[in-house]
Amino acid sequence: MGRLTLLLMMGAFLAATAGCSLCHPCRHSCACGPGEPLPPAVERVSQEQAIQELAASVQPPPVLDELLLVDAYRALPPLLCQCLAAKHAPLADGFDNQRRQLENSSSGRRASKECPGLRGGLAQGGKAQKQQKQREFQEAILLYSALESRDQAAGAALEWYYQLAAAEAKADLLTISLESSSKTLQRIEEMKKLGIPLPLPIEEYQRQIAELQLQRAQNQLMIEQLNRKLRLALGYDLTPAWRIWPDPGMPLGTPSEMPLLFVPGVEAAVQLGLQQRPQLLLLRNTIANLDRDTLGSARTLLQTINPLLTLSRPGPSCQLLAILGKLLHIQPGQEEELERIRAQLCDYLQERERTTEAEIRAAVYEIGARRETILRARRAADSWQERIRDLEKRQAEGLQGALSLASAYLEWYKARGEVIKEFVSWKIAIVKLKQAQGILPAECGYAECKEN
Repeated sequence: MGRLTLLLMMGAFLAATAGCSLCHPCRHSCACGPGEPLPPAVERVSQEQAIQELAASVQPPPVLDELLLVDAYRALPPLLCQCLAAKHAPLADGFDNQRRQLENSSSGRRASKECPGLRGGLAQGGKAQKQQKQREFQEAILLYSALESRDQAAGAALEWYYQLAAAEAKADLLTISLESSSKTLQRIEEMKKLGIPLPLPIEEYQRQIAELQLQRAQNQLMIEQLNRKLRLALGYDLTPAWRIWPDPGMPLGTPSEMPLLFVPGVEAAVQLGLQQRPQLLLLRNTIANLDRDTLGSARTLLQTINPLLTLSRPGPSCQLLAILGKLLHIQPGQEEELERIRAQLCDYLQERERTTEAEIRAAVYEIGARRETILRARRAADSWQERIRDLEKRQAEGLQGALSLASAYLEWYKARGEVIKEFVSWKIAIVKLKQAQGILPAECGYAECKEN
């Protein structure tokens, strides 16, 4: 037997020194062969020119009339968007399903118990109490994890929702801008035929229309992408292709949110977030209930934060001591590990509290700042509207040309676009505030109860 072992060791040594016959096929650092042949050598040419030539060969796509159907758009209020996203958060469903399995298994074991003897009853009762404590500890972790996942999913969906509202509004502005620019170009062409001097070369007006058409195409692509992401997040089928319409009967600013526009209340918002954020509640509950019985689950939670944090010192070298420790439920160094994990969880809790507070303060500050930008954008749009009224009056009196009026209209459309942009950014800032506070699931009925 010893001779056979020696021969095997010599064979492995010779194979390793001779080449890579024992080399793992997925290990790239082992030179098992001559390597892949190099690609052919080429000279550098203009990549921009090559792509331009390829782009010139692209043909326009066929016109799709599916969005001209009556049911191409479906109205969706903001709250329904929020709650559907919270409901269909995939990670949250997995957490809740696992928590229900723990609850059902616990109920089943309690119902199937028979009356044991006194001595056996004490031992079995202590074991059952330990198992119950472990299950409750795990259920709390899964509960808060599910709420945190639903909060993040609802916040992301609402942000897409308001981006979609802005994109649809931008589509309207681009349409009327293109109509206005096309009429202006017709006037320019007529003036050129009559030999009237032009304020700008006709190519400038053509370039303006081309830029507007490019913006409209890019905006339509964004609308389609946002619709697909939202339909997937809200649990709708991706086919047939219909679009979400932010409900025109539901104003983007609800009455409950109006006080935030005037008095954000920074400290109150911070305190609410520190008390309600599910991630913080999870860590506090874990720290408060950490002991010998729940150490294993806490170790698993810590591993999800950072796997390196669960590294511990080696166990006893003597196998007999290790076996006795398991039989007598005595594990050397367990108290030290408990304190280490508790300290790590406390450090992580403090870091998450600071991050949450910073997110809330930043969101509250942005809400106030967006208020100012909304008011300034509205004043700019109103000033262009006044300018248009003045130009229309001067044109009626024969003192001003049509081109100046057309240019003013385009600037007015741009200013209206800024109002929409700033208002939607304000709405998204409110969503970020609620998401940082962790209250989006609670607004949809998800709370710290174990029944859904």
